[in-house]
Amino acid sequence: MNPKKIVFIVSVLLLFTANIFAQTDTSAVKCWIVFSDKNGITQSDNLSSNEPAYELAKQQITERALQRRLKTLPKDEAVQFGDLPVDAKYIDKVSGMGIKIIAKSRWLNGVSAYVYPEQIEMLKKLDFVSRIFAVKKLYKQRFPDSSQDYSRFLPVITADSLNRYDYGKSLTQMTLVNVPPVHNLGITGRGVLVASLDDGFEWKTHEALKNLKIIGEYDFINEDNNTAREENQRYKDENNQGGHGTATLSSMAGFMEGKLIGPAFNAEFLLAKTEYTATETPMEEDFWLEAAEWVESQGADVITSSLVYKTFDNPYVINSYVYNDFDGKTCITSIAGDMAAHLGVVVCNATGNYNQTDPPSLGSASDGDSVIGVGAVNTNGKIASFSSNGPTSDGRIKPDVVAPGVSVYVARMGSGNKYEYSNGTSFATPITAGVCALILSAHPELTAMQVRDALRNTANNSQTPNNIYGYGLINALKAVLYFGPVWSNDVKVDVNGGEMKIAVSFAANDIPNANCVKLFYKTKSAKKYKEKVMTLSKELNDLKYAGEYTVTLKTDETDYYFSYSDGNGVSSTGFKK
Repeated sequence: MNPKKIVFIVSVLLLFTANIFAQTDTSAVKCWIVFSDKNGITQSDNLSSNEPAYELAKQQITERALQRRLKTLPKDEAVQFGDLPVDAKYIDKVSGMGIKIIAKSRWLNGVSAYVYPEQIEMLKKLDFVSRIFAVKKLYKQRFPDSSQDYSRFLPVITADSLNRYDYGKSLTQMTLVNVPPVHNLGITGRGVLVASLDDGFEWKTHEALKNLKIIGEYDFINEDNNTAREENQRYKDENNQGGHGTATLSSMAGFMEGKLIGPAFNAEFLLAKTEYTATETPMEEDFWLEAAEWVESQGADVITSSLVYKTFDNPYVINSYVYNDFDGKTCITSIAGDMAAHLGVVVCNATGNYNQTDPPSLGSASDGDSVIGVGAVNTNGKIASFSSNGPTSDGRIKPDVVAPGVSVYVARMGSGNKYEYSNGTSFATPITAGVCALILSAHPELTAMQVRDALRNTANNSQTPNNIYGYGLINALKAVLYFGPVWSNDVKVDVNGGEMKIAVSFAANDIPNANCVKLFYKTKSAKKYKEKVMTLSKELNDLKYAGEYTVTLKTDETDYYFSYSDGNGVSSTGFKK
């Protein structure tokens, strides 16, 4: 994404001229109140590293977030005006007018609230208020019927004896996107931080989720650190609150051998509760924006969201998003998604379950220029009847890619560690995000746009992309190898007496022979490394000469690293100890 484009996007938003009195009565209108500055600093000011404002902005993000940004942005742009907190004095003055703040945004430099016409007139007179604009009403995507057991329609895919894991009933969905060979290489998402934005997560009580590495969670609806259902909250959780998030998280990261395994079960996770299932209100897009800002600042590498904002019920039908709004510059979530991508986060969002229609049926945030919009296919790789189509209203291809979204085996919220088959682009999206995590786990140096390139350019329709399949059904193994050779995330060492057997997995496209993988080793006191050709002990059935390589050393030869060279200038160095 062009580094200057985000400034244009925010400018378009701030100039949005929707009629804030579109409703015929005098009830409160959902608005964003945008401020002119942050403690005297404006968007056009450059933050200098020797100024207090720079240090304050830098304190709002983690070192992990900063290092991720530096893969994409110049050093002098890695800490930005958008990182500075919204001016607390301005927030207090708005609140002091009897206006209840819904959400705050550092990126937009403002707050959202329901305001009455007389309050709007008062806000206009404040010298620190730059813009006031209304937000269109939203209604989440509908979900295809999942009550029917579709398991009898599933193709027969038998477990491969070479597979490291037993996928149980999730084998079909993982095989369709070629995940098992990547897992066989020992690449399981380690080192990657993935954020999921959904309606809540009952992760602590389900066997397939309770051992995930959840490093943070936040309920943006009720403003606490618990994303599971709770009693006695300001916004009461319905019985189904969290069911959708539990299922989507499991399709991406669940792990219970013999039952369900997702692509990126070994990653770390941030969970954000942004969707309130009891009612449909314009607040939820604001919560999505707040969550995107939070997870980006915490260093998330990938965002996945299966929430789609598009059409609305009465009395707000006239205020609904229409096709022309899906240009990547209008919807709050689309702007937020593009901003996160601009800062180096891979953003995946469902295109929606509104069927193949004319005009196209996609919804936000999938229309974002740098957001990976995901459609759904059935177990035969054909487009699901409910999967939304593109293009965006400004003519860009959407969806970007497709993944399994019919008869996806997922964890079911509730007691008893239950599972079920579910349908929707909701499940194609986290599966795709999980594959993105595998790509980054193998190649942590890649930028968000390079990950998107790897996904799109190795999908099965990449030569003739269209607005039904996009670039096609993703292929995890091909995508992981798109930017070069890969090594497993871990090394196995077995010590027996005075010797140790070392095993590492390796894969590359077009390996010329099995003698190309070597280990360089020495004792701690030695000055030079010696080399040994490693033995291919377990070959992957997908790639010639790819698989597990082993070698035996003496136990005092403790310094070593792996190396591959094909003799034609393609080389790679793996784990070093």
